[in-house]
Amino acid sequence: MPLPVVRLLKGKARPFWHGCPVVFSGAVAAVAGAPGPGAWVEVRDDADRPIGQGFYNPDSTYRVRILRLAREADVPDDPDGCVAARLVQAAALRRALGLPGPDTDCLRLANSEGDRLSGLTVDVFGDVAVAQASARWALERRDAVDAAIRAALGRDVGIVHRAAPILREEGVTGPVAAAGAEGGMPAPFAVRENGLSYALDPSRGQKTGFYLDQRDNRMLVRSLARGRRVLDLFCFSGGFALNAARGGATEVLGVDSSAPAIAAAQANARANGLDGAVRFQASDVAAVLGQGGTWDLVVCDPPKYAARRADLDAAFQRYLALNRAAMMAVAPGGVLVTCSCSAAVHRDPFLEMLREAAAQAGRRLSVTHVQGAAPDHPVDPAWPDGAYLKCVVAFVG
Repeated sequence: MPLPVVRLLKGKARPFWHGCPVVFSGAVAAVAGAPGPGAWVEVRDDADRPIGQGFYNPDSTYRVRILRLAREADVPDDPDGCVAARLVQAAALRRALGLPGPDTDCLRLANSEGDRLSGLTVDVFGDVAVAQASARWALERRDAVDAAIRAALGRDVGIVHRAAPILREEGVTGPVAAAGAEGGMPAPFAVRENGLSYALDPSRGQKTGFYLDQRDNRMLVRSLARGRRVLDLFCFSGGFALNAARGGATEVLGVDSSAPAIAAAQANARANGLDGAVRFQASDVAAVLGQGGTWDLVVCDPPKYAARRADLDAAFQRYLALNRAAMMAVAPGGVLVTCSCSAAVHRDPFLEMLREAAAQAGRRLSVTHVQGAAPDHPVDPAWPDGAYLKCVVAFVG
């Protein structure tokens, strides 16, 4: 049977010839074949030339998520075969990166648009995989996703399914709580990243339970920490703070407003034998910065301030105020490590914000690193929003 066809408006096809994975509703001219939510459809331009295939959702502004381009003859053109092939490709990329490795048993297996699997993120923690759906198709095809994950890894793993909040914008109205496959939800367990152990409950916490994207940036902080007094703001479960302590910092303080996060960080410190080298405090970050005092290295990794472009003006003011205060907490000659995980905040505007914050604080920055997520979070150049994480390292004068 021929596939339903989603035809694009004239002048809208160019990004998709270059591999853009998302067709927004405003680019659609017509739909033939009456596809329902989650249907596998063909996308064509206004001249009826085939662009690719993907999952359709009439209830979402992400009208089609393209997983296969028409020119990709080596990728199956059926939905489950395509998903399986993409996961095999993703697993091969991670093996080429040396993941997992002798000191790291957790990795991102599938990075949504970055692995041509728009709407599906898969993180692997030892013998457990956590699949997070941000598109309706990934939620409704759990069995096929499970089989594809296990085939790509070449081994049996427990699988936990989690749902991103954006599913509400995908027309999903039923329960979207975490769910385990077959044997139910696994009990909390420990994972290793760069030789440090972290407790993980895959059914709780943000996203898939652990922020794998900061792996390399945490190691960078470890390399800079020796002999320094370190302040880790928005410390969550202690990733930056523990790496600073392992790197030889003379004093480490982790601050987060979440009491459960602080409890998790303290437990992680004990598990790594670092409870005497780092302390954690459940406090508002602004209040701690307002107390004065300086540190040799300040890490600032706040939550997402701009969920969408409409939030940008307010987000930049928050980033500006936060980074101005953080710079004033850095001793002369010290280091600021500052991050943004907002996809809507691009690299250059973030650097411009830091320039303005430095001027207002009366400080001078020497930027030595501008980094993104760890390499198991690949970015498709046709989807630049995939480069959501910015991590800037600057010496402060």
